Amino acid sequence: MTDGAYWERRWAGFRAGRRRVRLSWGGGSALAVLYEDGVPRTVAAVAAALPLTLELIHVAWSGDMVMTSSAVSIDAPFEENTVRLPQPGDLGWDPKVKELTVTYGVAECHTPAQPNTICIYGQIVEGLEAFAQFGRARRYEGLGELEMSLDD
Repeated sequence: MTDGAYWERRWAGFRAGRRRVRLSWGGGSALAVLYEDGVPRTVAAVAAALPLTLELIHVAWSGDMVMTSSAVSIDAPFEENTVRLPQPGDLGWDPKVKELTVTYGVAECHTPAQPNTICIYGQIVEGLEAFAQFGRARRYEGLGELEMSLDD
């Protein structure tokens, strides 16, 4: 086994699934795939909580990312396939503070005091550019409402 094979499995091997979720906000929507094959426990907990209406704010320390403005009641206390460097379009869950995140550009998870990691449980596959406009607006316009629902 080469080092490249290890890193590919570690950083991308969990990105497997087919179940879809719809993200909707005033004037737009995006479609994401959930990684139920690669991140089964977290996806099951998130899916069980759907549909959700979430208030999102822009992160302060992590870059191009939005997060829920308050804790979310999702029964996923474990850290499953955590990363510090999410990719554009990644849907994340931080079980330490019970927040959902969506990365729309370049980001590195960080708290005010230290680096952080989050569980990546899905990714936007359609509508990332529109979501990025919504996400950037959170920096200057404040809270924005997002609805998440299964797209069956």
